[in-house]
Amino acid sequence: MAITHDSFTLKKIITAPPARVFAAWADPEQKRQWFVEADSGDWQTHDYGMDFRVGGREHGRFVLLANTPAEGEHVNETVFLDIVPDSRIVYAYTMAQNGRIHSASLATVRFTEAGTGTRVSYTEQGAFYDKGDGVNGRKGGWTSLLNALAKYLAKEAE
Repeated sequence: MAITHDSFTLKKIITAPPARVFAAWADPEQKRQWFVEADSGDWQTHDYGMDFRVGGREHGRFVLLANTPAEGEHVNETVFLDIVPDSRIVYAYTMAQNGRIHSASLATVRFTEAGTGTRVSYTEQGAFYDKGDGVNGRKGGWTSLLNALAKYLAKEAE
């Protein structure tokens, strides 16, 4: 099984202060709103939970019903390694599709002031196994998730 090591960084300005953006990542009910339930489309959530603390875990089991190569059950397993309130989250996670792990990653999320908002910087370093979504798929997924986060916080501010 071939493995490709790659990394990427995404940056997004969100119109909410760092403490508010951090809270949307840290609180399980809030994270569920933008991470799990946003733009569900052909996705069904079968299980999701988060224990947000150093050493705590986040897990999710989702099923994609669309007739595509990504069809089937997707599972993520996360462990939080470092948390600095309102500033930084570091975690490691694996992704599996239909029972086969296809990536293992280390992710760092930084929250810094940007005027009246927050610059979110998401960096992922991964080992992407063959027949997985690869770095481009992951980058696209996280671009969508950061957009969902911004939309969730903007809607809340209305």
